[in-house]
Amino acid sequence: METGFRQEVLNVVLAQILEQHGVISAPETILKARPGMKRRMPDVLVYFRGLRLIIEGEVEDAPKAEENALNSARQRVEEGLAHIGVAVVYPAFLRKIERLDQLKSELEESQLSIAIFNESGETGFTSANIKQLIDKLYQTFDQLVQEDVVKRATAILDEAVEKVAPVFAAIPGFPQEAAKILGIRALPTRKKASTEEEG
Repeated sequence: METGFRQEVLNVVLAQILEQHGVISAPETILKARPGMKRRMPDVLVYFRGLRLIIEGEVEDAPKAEENALNSARQRVEEGLAHIGVAVVYPAFLRKIERLDQLKSELEESQLSIAIFNESGETGFTSANIKQLIDKLYQTFDQLVQEDVVKRATAILDEAVEKVAPVFAAIPGFPQEAAKILGIRALPTRKKASTEEEG
């Protein structure tokens, strides 16, 4: 029979530590699957600078620990459940600790294997302590803010507008009706004024 802490508890304790460092808000939320169903929700869902962040963890002695943690983090982001997915692989000795307070202090000092996934890509696994993890989270946030995501979205919208504008313009009365709906007033035409002056 398995003794010590389950990996879900390690995720929660990690979230508590990040909260104590002032990095995240909305303390840890463990979302468990119903009996007989595969787990679809992240182990821990928190807020980081207004973004949803999930922590998906595995313990290093589990088969395919890194692959499973990263796949889960990636899936949560791709499904729109989170903006940032953190895949964590914990050292096996942490699971064997018997007291929660000791687990917390050991986790604070441990080297974790972490990878971060967001809509721009993933970092790949690196060894990091809590401080380095926090630094990586801030770097990820800055990257998301500075990313070309908005520019790419604007380019797609511009292209779509360019394609449909001639179609709408060819529909009799559409420009005037659209302008009325949008509250846009037509500018006075100078050609009419010039013609009247000539006459």
